Amino acid sequence: MKTVYNWKEILLHAWSMRIIYLMALINGAFCTISVITGAMPTPPMWLALLNGVLSAATVLVRLIPQEKVSGVSTNGN
Repeated sequence: MKTVYNWKEILLHAWSMRIIYLMALINGAFCTISVITGAMPTPPMWLALLNGVLSAATVLVRLIPQEKVSGVSTNGN
């Protein structure tokens, strides 16, 4: 298995990666608050719902061409 040639640009500029970073931040904050306070900041269902929505958004934005990442013009040419 090989990495793609522009992996640095993907990590920094791809919207799918930005959503994944947001998910990691939200989950990390949720776990940290739970450990420190001993109580969950929100019901677990809300966290699961948010993770599901963000996961679906990650897949959708990955399908959209991004000029800065893929080098493809987004105007259809």
